[in-house]
Amino acid sequence: MRDSEVSDITANPARVRILEIIGGEGSASFTEIKRKTSLSTGSIYYHLSYLRDYITRDSNRRYILTEKGRRLLKKLGMRVMVKDQGSFVLKSLSIITLASIFKRATYSRGRAIAVTISTLALGSFVCLYSNLNHFLLSVPSKLIMNPILSTFLTGWLLTFVLAELYSAITTGIKVGGEVELATTIALSFIPLYIYSSITHLQISNIILVPMQIWSAILLAGGLNISKGVRLTHSFIFSLIILYLSIYIWLTI
Repeated sequence: MRDSEVSDITANPARVRILEIIGGEGSASFTEIKRKTSLSTGSIYYHLSYLRDYITRDSNRRYILTEKGRRLLKKLGMRVMVKDQGSFVLKSLSIITLASIFKRATYSRGRAIAVTISTLALGSFVCLYSNLNHFLLSVPSKLIMNPILSTFLTGWLLTFVLAELYSAITTGIKVGGEVELATTIALSFIPLYIYSSITHLQISNIILVPMQIWSAILLAGGLNISKGVRLTHSFIFSLIILYLSIYIWLTI
């Protein structure tokens, strides 16, 4: 058991909590882990994948500790206090990225789907009203397609596909968290919907870039919450999308 590997686990409150839940009960189902941690489906899959040497599944498909996992938990002494030892920076980023709101919006599959549909319906109405297109995080001045199609295809869906590909590359996990990702991406577009609704005002050009930056920040938080991508990697993705969006905005 390498010290660096143990350090990566103990420094992450979610991983320690998952180990404690499984170890404390002897076994735990995925649903029980989600209920007791309030983590999104994607995040749980990510952490379970990281802990694959410490946990396994029994004949009933419940998660149990391996011998290595039991030794680690014994070494930790079942210390729950680790759960509250997140750094000030991480807590601040959690507030900026609206992590708590995203977690509530994606807590259940039904709620996530309802939030996604409602948000995209709002965006479609706004884009149709303002006669604007969305392309990633940009709002081109030139009308390329029907505003409603643009909201779904070149805005939300294109961003979703790119986020899925990036998540698979950075985490190695190809399944899990798709519904949550769809929801958080939809919510990330709300600043752009706000901008689109006030394009008739003189201040609209002044606030476009700040709104794009806000959407990029929300996009990073959503990718972290839904797919378990590390926040630093999530911000790299959102910056790539932001720069690409600004380039499109300036050229189209």
